[in-house]
Amino acid sequence: MSSQNPVYSPLSLGETNISQQKHPSKKSTALALVGTLVIFSTVSLAIFGGFSNDDSDDNFGIAHVPYHKTLTTQNESIQLGNRFKNRYFEFKYEIVRGNYSHTNEDELAVKPFIVRNIERHSDGEPYDVYLHKIKPDEEGMIYWKFDLKATDKVVKTLVIRMIGINQTLNGGGKAEACLETFENCTEIPVDEDLIIDMPRADTLFLGVKLYKNIKIFRKAERCVRCSGLLSGFSVKAYWVSTQDHLLNISSTFHDDSGRVFALSPKTGENYAKFTYNFINNLYSHTEPDGSPVRLFDFNGLERVEDYTENTVFLRRKNPKEKGNIRWALNLRIDGKYVEKVVIGIIGIEEIANRGGTARACWNVLYNCIDIPIDGTFTLQNNVVDLSLDIELDEDIQIFRTKLDDEGSLENVSVEVYWRGQRENN
Repeated sequence: MSSQNPVYSPLSLGETNISQQKHPSKKSTALALVGTLVIFSTVSLAIFGGFSNDDSDDNFGIAHVPYHKTLTTQNESIQLGNRFKNRYFEFKYEIVRGNYSHTNEDELAVKPFIVRNIERHSDGEPYDVYLHKIKPDEEGMIYWKFDLKATDKVVKTLVIRMIGINQTLNGGGKAEACLETFENCTEIPVDEDLIIDMPRADTLFLGVKLYKNIKIFRKAERCVRCSGLLSGFSVKAYWVSTQDHLLNISSTFHDDSGRVFALSPKTGENYAKFTYNFINNLYSHTEPDGSPVRLFDFNGLERVEDYTENTVFLRRKNPKEKGNIRWALNLRIDGKYVEKVVIGIIGIEEIANRGGTARACWNVLYNCIDIPIDGTFTLQNNVVDLSLDIELDEDIQIFRTKLDDEGSLENVSVEVYWRGQRENN
């Protein structure tokens, strides 16, 4: 079976008006056999070696045969945290599964901006994956396009790292970052970060040219779920505000964390409501000795009062490091059992789209459920221990509220209903 090569538009890299490359659509065939599976070499290429425009690789490397994958393109720029209040944003491309850390704004998969004479390939080992040239005697290139424009902030620093470009040395190719046009480029060093301070550009082009028949972004070891970036590239953007903001920042407004709060109803009642108001840092309850309620866990976060924008919010103390906040409640009451618990958290909209997580866990840590970003949800188990945990995976803001908002906003609420102890049959 023969397959056509992708068709690429004639393009000089020096041209800044770049047209979209066109690729013929391909149909893929899945063959399922019951019993003994015999694959002849001529058939295996037709089944596993054909070009595919599917950006997911769930079955990548299922057979130890050569695998080829056409890389399609997109015209739109990749966003680097432009639309939000991020001070830090990292975008990553990982070669083994062809995964990007984020999607486009329309939630579709990210693709390169330019692909010429390049394909993603495996020699047969399922995790020995790399990019190389389709036609060895012709130059190949691949570039991604990033948007550096934002409202009320600018990029202070870009930190770019490419892993697996060693073969570009000695004239094998060139990895580069270009600002605004392809005439303003800086070569990306091997095994080092390229740091660009105050790029003063609206667009970043990041890519590699292949002069010789080399392999890039190669990761031969059989490792899929390893921590850290093992092959591919990362772009870190550090943003700063273009406005002078008058800030009051506190990372110790919740001292002495590590306590579990024992919530109980008033005498003669079977209902209690626990609430937390972030703007005033007030709880509905106090400890038995009259002291304020303390968090169970508070790491890597800070409270910010922005008098310029008249807002208050919680964010990561270090833009690059995760942070979390957790409440822990003990709901045990002698002679009673918990019939249901109603939980609601307001002001965590930015945790969507991988910005973070909000989870409720009860009794044991592996009994957990995601907390909705709006509305409430109910637990009807016999809950005796409850924890609410919010983790910020990116530099987002939660509990954002106007400083002059005098409403009694309940950012966190937990309603508990008890009943008399069940009788044993």
